[in-house]
Amino acid sequence: MEWLVLFMLILIGFVLLILEFLVFPGVNVAGILGFACVGIAIYIAYSTMGMTVGHFTLLGTALCGFGVTYYVLRSKTWKRMQLHTQIDSTVEGVDESIQEGDIGMTQGRLAPMGKVRVGNSVVEAESRSGYIEGNREVVVLKVYKNKIVVKLKTE
Repeated sequence: MEWLVLFMLILIGFVLLILEFLVFPGVNVAGILGFACVGIAIYIAYSTMGMTVGHFTLLGTALCGFGVTYYVLRSKTWKRMQLHTQIDSTVEGVDESIQEGDIGMTQGRLAPMGKVRVGNSVVEAESRSGYIEGNREVVVLKVYKNKIVVKLKTE
């Protein structure tokens, strides 16, 4: 009966430790309970079954711990758990016809980001003039891949 208790405590301890590393990282409750289960199993082995059985239990759990650690840290183990998809989409960029110095019209308020119509394109814009109300003329200062930087046009 004691062997079953020892085996179950060690098994539960290893399962909790694996759950701590893979499922609940950072929570620490499963890890602490896992170490406690393994420690209690080793203590029971020493106290009830003698020094020899305690030494073998300690050695067995240490070897199993190293074996599980080696198995988990191999790259093949994690490759089976990884997603193997590639993201090949891109962000819709600014129309290449928009140049620095172009004049545009705000579609709504820029606070400090919003939409600006430059020519036939409506693009995301960032204001360098603070808040700009809707339907005001702006000048393009800088063109990035995903947005433009504008300022309020002064006559």
